[in-house]
Amino acid sequence: MSTPILSGRSIVKTFGARSWFGGSGKAKRAVDTVDLDVNEGETLAIVGESGSGKSTLARILLGLSTATSGEVAFYGRSMAGFAAPDWVTFRKSVQPIFQDPASSLNPRMRVDTTLSNVLLRHRLATRATLDSAIADLLGSVGLDADQFHDRYPHQLSGGQQQRIAIARAMAVRPKLIIADEPLSSLDMSVQAQILNLLVELKTSRNLGLVLISHDLNVVDAISDRVIVMYLGKVVEAGPTRQVLGNPANDYTRSLLAAKLVADPHLARARRLAMDSAAASATNFNPSDPKPDLRGATR
Repeated sequence: MSTPILSGRSIVKTFGARSWFGGSGKAKRAVDTVDLDVNEGETLAIVGESGSGKSTLARILLGLSTATSGEVAFYGRSMAGFAAPDWVTFRKSVQPIFQDPASSLNPRMRVDTTLSNVLLRHRLATRATLDSAIADLLGSVGLDADQFHDRYPHQLSGGQQQRIAIARAMAVRPKLIIADEPLSSLDMSVQAQILNLLVELKTSRNLGLVLISHDLNVVDAISDRVIVMYLGKVVEAGPTRQVLGNPANDYTRSLLAAKLVADPHLARARRLAMDSAAASATNFNPSDPKPDLRGATR
């Protein structure tokens, strides 16, 4: 089996609580002893309710935040020992797509400036080939260069902004995309378009994809493996069809039962079941065997 693009072993991230009125604050583990592998050409989904540690874990995998303990390795090499040239290679190979496309784009930069900065910085185009390279990038995300190259972010719709963000990420020809709730700020019709675009780019370029999402229907449709997080811990992991089709953990069952339904009585019953499952999940025993995410396939 080939070396994973990214590997995490016993990742822990602790935040110190603020102390109010002279009292002592208590530290909180946002990520608690997480192991995972991300391989080329596969989609790994990370699911869980807000506050479960998904985005914190994504920032650690992106190198935007440092783990309190544990190790993240890029193609088998620990990122803790990276020098400046290693970070350049890493940044080209692992790219983020953020939840809010508007805030991830510079409001003072036109689309062509945003993309040209990336292309020229990494020497992926010259001044002579820049216009053609920008047109190709915009075309790859379904936008016409003549129409969109000179627009500012505020002149774009949410879906168009996210397409620009995807084009910027794809400009450096990455091996892995880490997408943190890339659909949540978009309309339902636009969500489908962006999702199809991500799947098409992943398939055509053999990309690895880490997808953080609350939408279990999306996760079920496109992911190969899934990990379920609660209070920073992995409570269940494995092939997507196994985890979502026959969940072994009560908390996973509660997530599946939390989808919107038209019947208010059924919705209330499901909320009660979810509260009960969440209470059970807080009794998680750290000595229990952790799910093995290495090498699992769909």
